[in-house]
Amino acid sequence: MNQEVNFTLSLLAVSLVQQNQMLKQQNAMLRDLMDHVDAVGDRLWRMDRRLATTPVDQAGTRKQAAKKRRLSRKQSAARKRSGK
Repeated sequence: MNQEVNFTLSLLAVSLVQQNQMLKQQNAMLRDLMDHVDAVGDRLWRMDRRLATTPVDQAGTRKQAAKKRRLSRKQSAARKRSGK
């Protein structure tokens, strides 16, 4: 009878150790997962901040640059004509 109790206790102890190891592994995996979730949340926050800022009017910027180029060409051509 004493041997049966010792055997049962040893089985329970082994089971408890295995459960403890499994819980530690799960805890580590959950911490890692939370780190990844935080990183994704940070990226989303940054993307949201970029979208919240006023977008640059690229078409308007291109038009202004083209207008400045035409103006400088006209001025350059006028200088050449007046220099002759």
